[in-house]
Amino acid sequence: MVAPSRRGFTLIELLVVIAIIAVLIALLLPAVQQARESARLSQCRNNVKQMMLAFHNYHDAHGGFPNRASLTTALDSGHGWGFKMLPFIEQSNLYNAWNSSKSWFSPENQGVVMTPVPTYLCPTSPGNPRVMDLAPSSPTTTTSTGIAGDYVVFHLITKTGSTATCSPCNSASSSVVGGMTPIKNITDGLSNTILLSEQAGRPNYYIGRVQQATNTSMTNPKFWGCWAAYESVTYQGWNGATPPAVGGTRIMNWSNSQGIYSFHNGGAIAGLCDGSARFLSENMSMDILIALLTRDGGETIGEF
Repeated sequence: MVAPSRRGFTLIELLVVIAIIAVLIALLLPAVQQARESARLSQCRNNVKQMMLAFHNYHDAHGGFPNRASLTTALDSGHGWGFKMLPFIEQSNLYNAWNSSKSWFSPENQGVVMTPVPTYLCPTSPGNPRVMDLAPSSPTTTTSTGIAGDYVVFHLITKTGSTATCSPCNSASSSVVGGMTPIKNITDGLSNTILLSEQAGRPNYYIGRVQQATNTSMTNPKFWGCWAAYESVTYQGWNGATPPAVGGTRIMNWSNSQGIYSFHNGGAIAGLCDGSARFLSENMSMDILIALLTRDGGETIGEF
């Protein structure tokens, strides 16, 4: 009796099948990555929305939007707005664990600041939760460690890199330490004024999308960045004449040393004083962006 023959795949057929599978994976992978980033962007937008609701609840309780810093004459002590918002984002236990006689960089509060607060972390930022060294602005000797946050308010605005005007240059976050901004002072309109945006990635230093070898050239790498610290920076653009922006004028997503920075493609999420969370395009006019950052500049703002 002749045994029946068994026909298997030839080498060529096997290679063809493998090639087809590889092509399908190559086609599907970008779609999967895009879907994941869409979900992360949605979560980031929700974070900003929750923070803006918290700012409004704080305003109702205290008569104004909080400043970057607590009531203190020494910028090297106290805490920032992130700590003040804890009771309004369902983090009362963390708020109550705080030693109010100590600073955000004090070892006595390290247990609190080493606790990740999901609302303060953009899911697109790499390496979450990121631990960073903490220190007063002067001296800068490390005193403890804490978890970084990805969102900031703006207390100063510069027109670097553009022809945009900025006068009187008042932002929605008071530049006076311990001060508050009541809604009545936001005369440009709540829907036309930015209070908060992303400035992601600290304590790592990024220029463009490239992480730098060290963060020593970053502004205040130990004093800004922790969610409980003074998460308040200067908005700035970057012109094409001087580093690190040689090659063109940029309004955001170029450096997380100052200004607006995110890891989202094409822009960043910002919170407006009306409580909304908006995606801002990195291709928008800097004149419009600076107009949005001022609270009483009297500018005319169109679609953005």
